Amino acid sequence: MNWTSALVEKKVVKDTPYDEDLFGVASDRGAHLEMLEYWLDKEFWDFDRGYCQFEGASEGHCILAGIEPENSKSTNEQYGPAFLPASIEFYGYSKITAEEQWRLKDAIDRRISDLKSLGLRGRVSCHHALDMCSQYKLDPPWLDVAQNDFECAKRLPPKLRTNNKITQRISKVASSKGGSNRAKKDPKSKILDTIVREEFEKLRQNGFHERGLRTKDGRPNATAIANKIYHVLSKDIEDSEDYFPKLTTFESRIRKWLENSIK
Repeated sequence: MNWTSALVEKKVVKDTPYDEDLFGVASDRGAHLEMLEYWLDKEFWDFDRGYCQFEGASEGHCILAGIEPENSKSTNEQYGPAFLPASIEFYGYSKITAEEQWRLKDAIDRRISDLKSLGLRGRVSCHHALDMCSQYKLDPPWLDVAQNDFECAKRLPPKLRTNNKITQRISKVASSKGGSNRAKKDPKSKILDTIVREEFEKLRQNGFHERGLRTKDGRPNATAIANKIYHVLSKDIEDSEDYFPKLTTFESRIRKWLENSIK
């Protein structure tokens, strides 16, 4: 799937002061699923209340409750979670209205309270967190979707992969990457380590001061930086699309560079 088809412009309803689209609608294959893939690709999730949290819930608890913490936001008037795939439906909605938003908040708060009872703290292996949820019957709302998507399923703990066709495909791909193939440098990694890094350093040297490249609290916005670099480079490499990293790969690598730059 071409990555541009996964980026959907948000539309604001003009005849109402309440932005219902803040909450999204019933999820499908696209940007939401790529965001889930991004979180599953991490080795650890943070279960302490650091900078990446939403309404007092940690990064890890949000993800397990079906909430994407980095794009969620709230004000005194609006409760604004961003949902991972199938999660809004899990709480009984296809979209959220102004009148229903606080009932939604109560439902999510109860779910997060249940997840906190697992006792996960600090940086926890994503696989361990998912194993704990499975053990105590607190599977994430998005688990079924992840199990039936190849890119997400291969990032799940093996015992949570329930789609036989996908499991067989994962095994086949893994076995084909043995021997000398593992020693070869991935062309996509070369692109990331050279031209993408070069564009990243240009922006970093400028302090990421271009409009939209920082969050409201002044931190570099990895998503915005990845989008900008991707748009600049993809214009010139359309003929090599198969060898060009996905947008989610851009974002993952840029997050690592940002984390290393502040250590």
